[in-house]
Amino acid sequence: MSACGACGAPLPEGASFCSSCGSAVPPPPAIAADERKLATLLFADLVGSTALGSGEDPERVRALIGRLFGVLAQEVERTGGVVEKFAGDSVLAAFGVPTAHEDHAERALHSALAMQRRMREEFPELALRIGVNTGEVVIGPGREGGSFVTGDAVNVGKRPEEAAGAREVLVGGRTVAAAGAAFAFGDSRLVDAKGKPHGVRARPP
Repeated sequence: MSACGACGAPLPEGASFCSSCGSAVPPPPAIAADERKLATLLFADLVGSTALGSGEDPERVRALIGRLFGVLAQEVERTGGVVEKFAGDSVLAAFGVPTAHEDHAERALHSALAMQRRMREEFPELALRIGVNTGEVVIGPGREGGSFVTGDAVNVGKRPEEAAGAREVLVGGRTVAAAGAAFAFGDSRLVDAKGKPHGVRARPP
């Protein structure tokens, strides 16, 4: 489920207008065939969602998560990214596809840091962990005109997110190299990754 770029309200698939504010919803970029591109992926996951769900009314939890997703989608779209999918309490966003941006790594980091800032301001009782990774992906036509990103960069990219602490952002090495002129980073840490016997390196911005 995506969100309205004007007010952040969740949008059902195929919506032409936002039911909350009435703003027109732009159609997703059409993808005719598989393409190989360099992109930056952002993975965000809500920490402690199991405990949240067990202690609250399900409808209230659903409404809260809906508002949260709306805020995250706003920040992704504001920085030029695309929400690939919401799954449970997780978000996958892509930068540099399907619309190419030379600074897609910087855009993804700006989005990640803005997400954490808005979480502190609007959802202080909740916490996100975020991973950002750059690499080659294959992007092809998805359902209802959307996109579908696959590749090793997607699989590896989730590992920094899983290794991040609450309210932390961890960034893969290729993203660090691409955005190093615009961001300062902390110490490197080794992150376990399936299929990578030596792990992958990640650093906090």
